Amino acid sequence: MKILRSLSLGLLLPLAGCQIDNYTYETPYDEPWRVPEKGTVIELKQPLTFSPGSSRIYIQDGVISSRRGVNDYRPWCQFYLYESKEDMKHARTIQPDQFTVVRASQNVKYVQFKPVDVAAVGIGSPYMFAQGEVGAQTLATTMKLTSSKQPQVQELICATSDDARRQNFVSVNKIQATLGDIAELHLPLVQ
Repeated sequence: MKILRSLSLGLLLPLAGCQIDNYTYETPYDEPWRVPEKGTVIELKQPLTFSPGSSRIYIQDGVISSRRGVNDYRPWCQFYLYESKEDMKHARTIQPDQFTVVRASQNVKYVQFKPVDVAAVGIGSPYMFAQGEVGAQTLATTMKLTSSKQPQVQELICATSDDARRQNFVSVNKIQATLGDIAELHLPLVQ
């Protein structure tokens, strides 16, 4: 019996350092690693006007903002247009429409402000963590969009700055809260 007890303890002790935080969420759409499923419809409820030379419109807390007006440490979203330089010379407006998500992904973008002494890759993690001081880490959820009426609207990116090791991406419910009354997510029924 003592052998069995010490064998069990000997197997469990090395795993104690690998403990994962147990978070509970009210709904699966509060989980930060969940992306809007393929087939999700983003219904734009009001026109959005893009300034000359700009291919992005930022939204935070349900309000349209300039890039300088966005607080990077709170969730924000941006609609992104793909168009010619000639089209960008003028103000453009996209009209209320329904955009279908054809693909969604998450990634971490590092903006380095100070030198990094040593970098290491964690086993079992797709992200590289730097030891030393680095700048903001943007955790972004990118949704590729399609619309037959307005094909130039091809992306909606929702992001926040945070410690990438926490993998605290903007959840589906936070995306909806960030868009406010400007746009609404219609999630497909998952069976």
